[in-house]
Amino acid sequence: MKSLIKKERFDKVFDIIKAGGFADKVHPEEAKIRIEEQIKNGKSQYIFNIKKTDVDGVREQSLDRNDLFIPNEWSILLGLRSTTNPQLEKLYSFVPVNDGVTPSIHPVAFKSSSMEALYSGYLQWLVDNAVMLSTYPMEKFKKVPETQGAFLLNSSDEAVNEGIQTEWSLDSALELIIPRMTIAGTRDHKIAVNFDASGLQFPVTDGYEPYLVLMMDGFLIKGGCEYVNGRNPFGEVVGQW
Repeated sequence: MKSLIKKERFDKVFDIIKAGGFADKVHPEEAKIRIEEQIKNGKSQYIFNIKKTDVDGVREQSLDRNDLFIPNEWSILLGLRSTTNPQLEKLYSFVPVNDGVTPSIHPVAFKSSSMEALYSGYLQWLVDNAVMLSTYPMEKFKKVPETQGAFLLNSSDEAVNEGIQTEWSLDSALELIIPRMTIAGTRDHKIAVNFDASGLQFPVTDGYEPYLVLMMDGFLIKGGCEYVNGRNPFGEVVGQW
């Protein structure tokens, strides 16, 4: 179903470009936006700047000024990144908890369930000074896998992790986004995640740091914001379609 929706949206974007006479100048390609913000104890608001300038370009991707991005799916994921090897990072669409009991289904996890407060919050999307989304519910991003690891008892009746990892895919973790969002690099797009973290601590497995990860899957149009002879295929409605 998602693939059909994406195909329909791709065709619509291409038709807009073609109708504007720009088919030989710009084209949509599959791409993503991925931005991280470190989770801090007691911090209740996290703002993701779509045009963030200090992304590393490999793990994170933002949007250049002259480019256009049309998201199909998105999510706010939880990331746990190794402090000694930053390339190692685990992503979750739910709160994995390891409270210190051995063995544990999630060796790398939060040490308490305090992070569940995230899913009682909401998301705001601001375009310049206008509000695109005001109170998008965060619980829409909570995707708990149906199949998770479990324990078996050995011959001494001791709990042993069966070694089966939680089954989930990034595609299933992403939520379809309403088809009216177009992110233009010429405008300021900021996404704010808000939840009540007052007095809460978010300890994680030793050697890791927790992050909120904005993930968007969609179509990137390089040079999509540029005007040729005073014209642009998306015209004055850049930002909505």
